[in-house]
Amino acid sequence: MKSAVISFSLITLVLGVPSLRAEYPVQRPARPTPAAPESQFTIHPEQEKQLINGIGFEIQSDSIASGNQGLPAATTSVPHDLVPAERERFYREMLKGFRYCRLAGGLYWRGEDHPDQQFLKPRWAAQLTEIRDMLKAADVEGVSFEYWSPSPFWKANRKYNGRDRTENVLRCFGKNFANDPDYKGDVGRFLQDFAAACRHDLQTLRDNGISISMWGLQNEPICDVKYPSCVYTPQNYSQTFLTVAPVIRAFDPKIQIIADSWDLSFIKPVLQNPEQSKLVDALVIHHIGSDSKQVSAQLINPGKPTFQNEYEYLKGPTSPARCLNTVQHIMNWFQLGQAPTWFWIHALKPIGNVEASGYSLGFWRPIDDPTPGDDPKFPGLKPGHWTWNKYNWHAVGSFVKHLPWDSRAVAVTEQIADPDLRVLAFKKANGKLTIVLSNRSFAEHTFHVQTGLQDAVFKGYRYTPDEAGPDFKGLAIGSMTGDTITPRLADLSWEFWEQQ
Repeated sequence: MKSAVISFSLITLVLGVPSLRAEYPVQRPARPTPAAPESQFTIHPEQEKQLINGIGFEIQSDSIASGNQGLPAATTSVPHDLVPAERERFYREMLKGFRYCRLAGGLYWRGEDHPDQQFLKPRWAAQLTEIRDMLKAADVEGVSFEYWSPSPFWKANRKYNGRDRTENVLRCFGKNFANDPDYKGDVGRFLQDFAAACRHDLQTLRDNGISISMWGLQNEPICDVKYPSCVYTPQNYSQTFLTVAPVIRAFDPKIQIIADSWDLSFIKPVLQNPEQSKLVDALVIHHIGSDSKQVSAQLINPGKPTFQNEYEYLKGPTSPARCLNTVQHIMNWFQLGQAPTWFWIHALKPIGNVEASGYSLGFWRPIDDPTPGDDPKFPGLKPGHWTWNKYNWHAVGSFVKHLPWDSRAVAVTEQIADPDLRVLAFKKANGKLTIVLSNRSFAEHTFHVQTGLQDAVFKGYRYTPDEAGPDFKGLAIGSMTGDTITPRLADLSWEFWEQQ
């Protein structure tokens, strides 16, 4: 997550050298040439690719100011703000089917032990219990825990936030560390103590019944912003990682260690050493709001799964065009980028935050909202209740509904690759094939798809930005049988064709 004034994305990736481009616009740009009315695809069910573990979301489990401009004292957050019935509806209707929940250490979990401020604690007594109950009720496997900022004790400026001309770095990388009253310039001892604190924070989660699926050292280590952050150079990041990661590995070898949450330049020094690189289980970049056509096979890193773990639109609202772009972004990351997972940013955002439309799958009205009666933008929405942000939710939710955990991508041959006409093919754990097709080409389009299966029956489910069918499972549109199926998709639509 970056402040609303910054927008970066990745068009191609040569390790550590990104090309930066603006996010996808609210209204889609015109095509330079019309799309062909028909296209040819061949599915290769026998050519299995990466395991698709499932999809992730982030939770705003503490407050942040509108426009990401700081940290209010208020406890505006979910599930904390939701009345009991709305909590249960949130878990059942939205979160069920997600595998991972991204938890922002030092931001959305930022309580501190006093007086030292070395470790993260709940900011109110029930905070971690609320998160635990949410994960359990929604059958979410566990959290992807990542620091936005370590606790203030470990920072040169002794606070979470930056962008105020203070040294927003670890103490050991501050200008005056040689005179540090506790460490007197001993970087090695400092980093060992910091690693022990990182382990302590994970133990706190575990002691509160929260399962940990992934761990990351630092969100966007390049960013110095008004909300919690901590700036690293690639050298400092790698030095810190090499001290902390072994401690996390020893704590629980099943926790997946991810790096570097930006552009892979920060973890590059570690990856260049074959022994050190074994500490990295997966590489993570931020591909925020990017055009889906920027995802390509160049994102693949041999020997290391690579995925993006934060997607949202920083500027402007959600829209039908962005809905289809999100759909195709997910498809391309799984089909072309061979990603094992994909993360949207926020499940819910409060109605008063200006960034909410581009960030959220839904909106909630804070329980302590002082506005009497209805909010004019959300008529009928009561304090402590939530509602859908349909363009973002239809895009992400369709995959939550139709892409089960531990599916397996399969190879696809495109006769002519068109960035506005996309395909994804995968097998569910039961071996049944699903073919996903999407069209944002400005015209109706017929997909001729050789399925690789002679007598299979495929049942179709259609989505549009404005229509997702009963229980968001798509509109049933009949069946097709045989070696070749020929779905005809309207512009701004996508379909799941599932083998029966």
